[in-house]
Amino acid sequence: MDNCFSVWFVPGKKDKEYLDKIIKDLANKYDSPIFIPHLTLFVDVKAGEENLKSTVDEIFANVKPFKIKKKGLNQSENFYKTAFIEFENNDYFKDLFNALSEKIEQRDFSTFKPHLSLIYKTLPEKERINIINSLDIKNEFTIGNVYINRNDPNDYPNVNGWKIIYKKTF
Repeated sequence: MDNCFSVWFVPGKKDKEYLDKIIKDLANKYDSPIFIPHLTLFVDVKAGEENLKSTVDEIFANVKPFKIKKKGLNQSENFYKTAFIEFENNDYFKDLFNALSEKIEQRDFSTFKPHLSLIYKTLPEKERINIINSLDIKNEFTIGNVYINRNDPNDYPNVNGWKIIYKKTF
């Protein structure tokens, strides 16, 4: 099996618990997978596992927990963005993204749209809109961790097959 990696920001303990509850409630209501609340920095990274871990350690060595602001709630046809929180982009995101990009794989920051998905499920547009209209999500979250997730690129939709291989707490 080929492996690919994703690099995620994960909220600090209190905000992670807050989002876990929302994700679990939606999963139970819509029979969808439960997953760790995360904001994906990079997906489909094809670096070696140990190299990626040491790069993440290096880039995030002096990072402290930081706040992110909600821009709004949105929905899409994309399985991974069924209903999601959009966040304001900022210079801090840009600096961390670019530092990681230089070390692992050159990526374009202009395509980075920070968001945190709340449900993974193929649903009609009306249902997705009902979901976001039913949610009352707070305006600010604290990011307190970076995770590396390993997945099989040939079976990425199998959320249960994702495996967190590394966690770094700020």
